[in-house]
Amino acid sequence: MNEAMIDIVVPVYNVEAYLRRCLDSILAQTYGCWRAICVDDGSTDESTAILEEFASRDSRFVIIRKPNGGLSDARNVGMEAATAEYLMFVDSDDFIHPQTLELAIGLARRDGSDIVSWYRDALYRNIQVKLLKLLGKDIRKAKPWNWNFRYDINNVDSLVTDDLIGHCSDWNHPDQDKVVKHCYVWRHLFRREAIADVKFIKGLKYEDIPWWSTVILKPLRATITRLPLYYYTPNLDSITKSTDYSVRVLHILHGLGTTFDNYTRDADRRSMHLWSHNIKWAILCGIAGRINVLASRPEAKSVTAKLAELDSGHFFDDALTKRELCAQKVFLSFLKNPSACATL
Repeated sequence: MNEAMIDIVVPVYNVEAYLRRCLDSILAQTYGCWRAICVDDGSTDESTAILEEFASRDSRFVIIRKPNGGLSDARNVGMEAATAEYLMFVDSDDFIHPQTLELAIGLARRDGSDIVSWYRDALYRNIQVKLLKLLGKDIRKAKPWNWNFRYDINNVDSLVTDDLIGHCSDWNHPDQDKVVKHCYVWRHLFRREAIADVKFIKGLKYEDIPWWSTVILKPLRATITRLPLYYYTPNLDSITKSTDYSVRVLHILHGLGTTFDNYTRDADRRSMHLWSHNIKWAILCGIAGRINVLASRPEAKSVTAKLAELDSGHFFDDALTKRELCAQKVFLSFLKNPSACATL
């Protein structure tokens, strides 16, 4: 087989219920010049045996075993092992459309892009999965509605831009057209050399936020599509679902604060403005809307301390829009009297 053109980093930790489907979706790719770097992050279930089974069947599956260090550490290890021209990430409890690699590398070649972006299949996530659960069906055995649909690259609606940061947003309903919505790292093909120096923060949950924020500061050419190529599965044992909300908020605030410091140091005024209002405040407004949940948690003191640290560094000072100013007021009120916010 020729040397892989795409390395796929697949972090694996105790996902035996979903792993076969993920790896099968990689095997089903219509583009075959790939290598799956499966980082076994200290699994204690049958995930290790499943990985060994696939590696014995196809040499394109490569297993790296390591002690448990968390998702960021596993992704960093996978990135360090990558040698292909292009790199992408797939979470091991999710899976991808059979044409994902074919379309991504085709668009990258056509447009000379460093990044090609797509999105998750909203109908699968929001309708099909919920319906199957109501019917008591096993969602792991159901093919998504568009699994057998074949896309023509010549008909793909896309935007090619050298101003990636101007097309990124974490608002659910962004103002921009052809936007890269949210900071998920699994929704892109990357030219590996363009992002190889950007590391995930070890031990941080929601590590996508600071990682992606660092990537978009780079002068990169991007092809943005809305192709529904990624199938996200709500896994109750995943980091997102299993972490207490107050702990999640602390990690998000830490990631945003680290990024704010980096942007203050490295970004020009326009980049800081775009990141702050399209990513930072979009996330903060979501947190402010659930501030009453934080106020009732035992970790309220830790959240208050983190907010105070951020406030002392002028983190909240650039609120401009009505939504941002409202969120700013909520956070400052929380700082003064967290218990009073429990009734908001």
